[in-house]
Amino acid sequence: MISCAHDETVFFFFFFIAKTDAQEQGFCQGGFSIDFTEDNRVLLGGPGSFYWQGQLISDQVDEIVKKYKPEKYSITYENQLATRPASLSYDDSYLGYSVTVGDFSGDNIEDFVSGVPRAAKTLGMVSIYDGKTMTSLYNFTGEQMAAYFGYSVATSDINGDGLVDLFIGAPLFMDRGSDGKLQELGQVSVYLQHSTNGPQHLIKLTGFEIFARFSSCIGPLGDIDGDGFNDLAIAAPYGGVNKKGLVYIYNGRPNGMSIVPSQILEGQWASQHMPSSFGYSLKGATDVDENGYPDLLVGAFGADKAILYRARPVITVTSLLEVNPTILNPESKTCSLPSGSKVSCFYVKFCLKAVGKGRVPQDLPFRVDVMLDKHKQKGAIRRALFLHTRLSSHSKNMTIQNGSGMRCEELQAFLRDDSEFRDKLTPITIFMEFQMDYKSTADSSGLLPILNQFTPTNITKQAHILLDCGEDNICKPSLKLSVESEQKKIFIGDDSPLTLIVNAQNQGEGAYEAELVVQMPPETDFIGVIRNNETFSRLSCAFKTENKTHLVVCDLGNPMKAGTQIKAALLFSVHQLTEMDNSVKFDLQIQSSNQYENSSTVQSIEIALAVLAAVEVRGVSTPNEVFLPIANWEQKMNPETEEDIGPLVQHIFELRNNGPSGFSKAILNLQWPYRYNNDTLLYIVKYEIDGPMNCTSDVEINPLNVKISASQSNEKNESRVPDNRQRNRRDLTAMNGHLQTLGCGQADCLKIECHVGRLDKGKSAILYVRSRLWTLTFLKNGNQNHSYSLKSSASFSVLEFPYKNIHIPDIQNSTVVTTNILWVNQAASLPVPVWVIILAVLSGLLLLSLMVFIMYKLGFFKRVRPPQEEAEREQLQPQENVSLQG
Repeated sequence: MISCAHDETVFFFFFFIAKTDAQEQGFCQGGFSIDFTEDNRVLLGGPGSFYWQGQLISDQVDEIVKKYKPEKYSITYENQLATRPASLSYDDSYLGYSVTVGDFSGDNIEDFVSGVPRAAKTLGMVSIYDGKTMTSLYNFTGEQMAAYFGYSVATSDINGDGLVDLFIGAPLFMDRGSDGKLQELGQVSVYLQHSTNGPQHLIKLTGFEIFARFSSCIGPLGDIDGDGFNDLAIAAPYGGVNKKGLVYIYNGRPNGMSIVPSQILEGQWASQHMPSSFGYSLKGATDVDENGYPDLLVGAFGADKAILYRARPVITVTSLLEVNPTILNPESKTCSLPSGSKVSCFYVKFCLKAVGKGRVPQDLPFRVDVMLDKHKQKGAIRRALFLHTRLSSHSKNMTIQNGSGMRCEELQAFLRDDSEFRDKLTPITIFMEFQMDYKSTADSSGLLPILNQFTPTNITKQAHILLDCGEDNICKPSLKLSVESEQKKIFIGDDSPLTLIVNAQNQGEGAYEAELVVQMPPETDFIGVIRNNETFSRLSCAFKTENKTHLVVCDLGNPMKAGTQIKAALLFSVHQLTEMDNSVKFDLQIQSSNQYENSSTVQSIEIALAVLAAVEVRGVSTPNEVFLPIANWEQKMNPETEEDIGPLVQHIFELRNNGPSGFSKAILNLQWPYRYNNDTLLYIVKYEIDGPMNCTSDVEINPLNVKISASQSNEKNESRVPDNRQRNRRDLTAMNGHLQTLGCGQADCLKIECHVGRLDKGKSAILYVRSRLWTLTFLKNGNQNHSYSLKSSASFSVLEFPYKNIHIPDIQNSTVVTTNILWVNQAASLPVPVWVIILAVLSGLLLLSLMVFIMYKLGFFKRVRPPQEEAEREQLQPQENVSLQG
């Protein structure tokens, strides 16, 4: 009997009063809960007695019925048992809120169990009283205040040991969710009874939905699946869609019960004024339709309905799968394909047996599916096929007689030729699965049987391919690997590939699907394998990515036979280095699909990174020679434009990085001869830069603020890159004598300091210094007839590379740019007299007139007109008949 709390509900049309005075029992609420024992006693709960302490009352049903008289208000019963009032501290405890019965004393007489949900300061209690004397046997206290521990109680032998077990509901129990917050889920505490220690708390079942009131009612079902263990229903009357209610079915087990429901019944009935409360009451363990299985009645209080769930007959199926032989020899080819090809064969046998009790049909239809090499992924080559269809799967409809012996079928299958697949080591999985045709097995009422859910509906066997691995058919290779690099260092920016030379050996038995696996650093790319060298094997390699790890996988053979030695060279490019890198590391390993000793030791090789930058500074002077004196040059003491100063002299300096590594910071210092004996030499008009460079001068540039000529704006681009082009010199004779050098050791120099930014391979930074030769200095009496060599110098030093953990080499150099100032002697050039010019013009005109006259006389200017007369035309006709005379 299931006993769940029902507010203000009386189950009996009669009542009885204890033999003592009825004082303090005015609000008894007798019948709030009720249950019956097997020896026909009734147990009544009255939670309102004794100021809501509550009370249990029990008597023989026969005596109650016999003495019942409707005209009497109070009747005394001789066999009545009842609890007595306790101290005031037990007020408002609600003894009798829920009741059930079961033997917990071992005397084969059922005892009385009652929930007391407000006892123990609202922790809740469940009390067990002796069925003969109504004395206390056990008390169980809840763990959480106001959880209403004892709201529902039930008893059933859930583990099949012959002793009833106790189930206690606490529908307001709260537990923490995944967010750490408390949620009202409800809980059932399971106490398994032991022969010596009584009920022990071993299992907790917690609800699944908030405010569903899980455990509001607990109902023993009996053995609904025919496995020999009683099952249990637990209600959550406010769970499910739209809070219509749920009932969870739990199955008994030898060790207690499953903690996961095997089935969930959902309420389908709505109520207009209140929740339908599907599961508010439960009644099970009764075979209503007499099909041999107990059924379940579920009350939906709010919907004013009771729903009957009939248990489906359970069919237990025993399946068998055999493979013969289990070791497949590819060389033993005893079968023939229609094409005449010989293949290696084996047999697959599958069997079914079905047993169902109750109203189960005699003929049970099943569909059986058998698949060869099941574990191969979709699209992969199946290594075995059925001989009659040359397919890897077979389906069969079988009819099994209920309760009869095994029904079997045997098929012949064959192994593909080993040239058609690579995997020779992995077992070939033969998979069998069956399912029953339920619709054709329904009874007259439409109730369908069901397969035993604890019986697997599939079965798997394995066959192995015979390997050249000894008598045990287990290959144990001995894989050895070594690796070295042709480069001891990798220069950052170098485009040359990195070459890894690997040596792979197998000193044991065959290694199947052997592969060389190279784990690459993210800074590298795989280029390929060296194939044009007889020293190295031509491996087949592929690039792969697994879990964001870059791999190169090379095939070493299937199998890689004993004694095999393979030497190969792999090429990689190195790029995308970060400033924190100081080396690149490769991890290499030989892997195979063998079960034992299937890989080599991981070999790691780390190659250091280094920087190498071929940086140079070049310079040129345009022009590289200036000749003095300058013809028709007018001297100005206060120049206003740059042309007033003297001829243009431009020095161009290029700082170039020829690589392979780039640098991030350098300094370029320029020493410029600008004064000698307080006289200006080369007056800098301005300087310009091209590239990642910023320059400053320690002396003001163009202090006279002379106007810069706009016509010279394109000179920078025309002279961008210094070169060694030959220039044509005038036919002038330099003054014999010594060239006096005016460099920073003799003249005063200004300094231009340039900070250069990042320069990668092939990039340049160019400094253009535009100046004018201060001609007045060289035209002074003491400086005339002297030649000078003006020298500027540029030096650089690389300060920083963009790599923090790499040794930085000392890179610096310098160059000197020379402009020669040459004093030359020129023949005196006198002005041409005017009469000479006039005479030359007249002579030219006379000569022209004479030539025109001569040409006129020769008919040069006479036009040829067409003939006007017939005679003239005839003279122009050719003679067609000409006689030749000898």
